[in-house]
Amino acid sequence: MKMKNKTKNSVLRNKIRNGERVRLKGLVKQQADELRIKNGQLRNGTKKQIRSEKQIKIRTKKIDEQREELLHVTRVGKLAEFVSSLAHEISQPLTAILSYAQAAQRMLADREPEIQKILSYIINDDQRAAEVIQRLRSLLKKGKPEMKPLDINTLINETVLLIATDAAVRNDVLKIELENNLPLVRGDRIQLQQVLLNLISNSFDALESIQGAREILIRTKRLDTGTIIVEVKDSGCGIPAHNMPKLFTRFFTSKPDGLGMGLSISRSIVEAHGGRLNVKNNPDRGATFYFTIPIGTKDV
Repeated sequence: MKMKNKTKNSVLRNKIRNGERVRLKGLVKQQADELRIKNGQLRNGTKKQIRSEKQIKIRTKKIDEQREELLHVTRVGKLAEFVSSLAHEISQPLTAILSYAQAAQRMLADREPEIQKILSYIINDDQRAAEVIQRLRSLLKKGKPEMKPLDINTLINETVLLIATDAAVRNDVLKIELENNLPLVRGDRIQLQQVLLNLISNSFDALESIQGAREILIRTKRLDTGTIIVEVKDSGCGIPAHNMPKLFTRFFTSKPDGLGMGLSISRSIVEAHGGRLNVKNNPDRGATFYFTIPIGTKDV
């Protein structure tokens, strides 16, 4: 009888111990699960905090960039006011210089050929300066562009004449390859000339540090039945790949003294004429800016 009781007690104790182990295992598992959940929540909270901090930094950076852009816009706006006023003031002495030079030419008619030559240089440069001033005033004043039928090749020849002296001083070679008998386009002469001058000016800058051949090629050709393409190709330093996506963005410039407005304005002008302005690096050296313009004399 005593043996049976001992056996029953031993079995009971074993059951209790097994039950306690199971209960303890369950408790440990529950606590481990709770720890994993809390650990996951902590990690998620940390990640959210990191993301939040990154978003705050990004927003702060954007706010700083917008503030800088606003300040730049303000400076450019004040500069535009100053340039407009300055252009008006400069026009008067330029008119006087032109009158004096022309009067001297008449007084020295058929005499002093060397002086006559110098006077003709003065008159040409004076007229060129007056045209630059007129372009500035036209660019800065509000109003619709004057869309008229234009010969794009004639416009390019006129523009090249304006900058021939600059090219000679810089020791740059200007070449033109203009396709014959191109149909007329419709556009604003001043605005399209502004685009050409800006593209050529950029090519001048790209050639500054180049040793050897320093050439700028201006070329026109018929792209298809309805479009003419104008190219300004240089043998300069080319454009870094990381600058390509933002090259036509307002206020972007790689020049220490640049405003970052020229290419953005040029693209807007070309697009207002129904065309597209773009750029590519040449296979050998330098870059080519090119824009399209529709053929025809109808309103754009």
